[in-house]
Amino acid sequence: MKILKIYSLFLFVALFGLVACDETEEAGEYANWSARNSAFVDSIASVARADESGEWMTYLAYGMNDSLQWDNQYYVYCKVLRSGDGVESPSFSDTVLVNYRGRLIPSKTYPDGAIFDESYLGQLDPAVNVPQKLNLPGCVRGWTTAMMRMKVGDVWRIYVPAALGYEGRQDVSGVPPYSTLIFDLNLVGFSPIGTPVPQQ
Repeated sequence: MKILKIYSLFLFVALFGLVACDETEEAGEYANWSARNSAFVDSIASVARADESGEWMTYLAYGMNDSLQWDNQYYVYCKVLRSGDGVESPSFSDTVLVNYRGRLIPSKTYPDGAIFDESYLGQLDPAVNVPQKLNLPGCVRGWTTAMMRMKVGDVWRIYVPAALGYEGRQDVSGVPPYSTLIFDLNLVGFSPIGTPVPQQ
């Protein structure tokens, strides 16, 4: 009987250890997530604002009063990966055709950032990728802010702080609350809402 109690105790401790280990690993992936995302945005803001090559652009979120002082969480940071030959940009109410991939900030499990949404697989190839049609008013504010500055053919990587993305929402699949959103965007075409969108 004594041996049975010892084995039961040993089994309980072993099982508790496994559960605690799993919980620690999961908590570790997103531990201090809000603070880590804020620090990540601050580091990107420093790089973007120090750039003198024109590779980076910083935009205050659409609709914000630019005569006031805002912290880094209210700006979208855009890195130009490729410039297109378009001359105009979409308006807030336009419909866009876009290839995109959305990721989270780098983590231990996903050093390049976990992908939470994408319109294409593998490498971006505008010649073969099928772009998604989206109405800008229905997109997160950071995405809309960047798209309104892009030209057809542009490929940008944008960094959207949580305040301009999903903030603290718990209901977005694959996106923990307070996440910075990193998008690779390729603007293929745009038109006023309700009219056909021309493709290049």
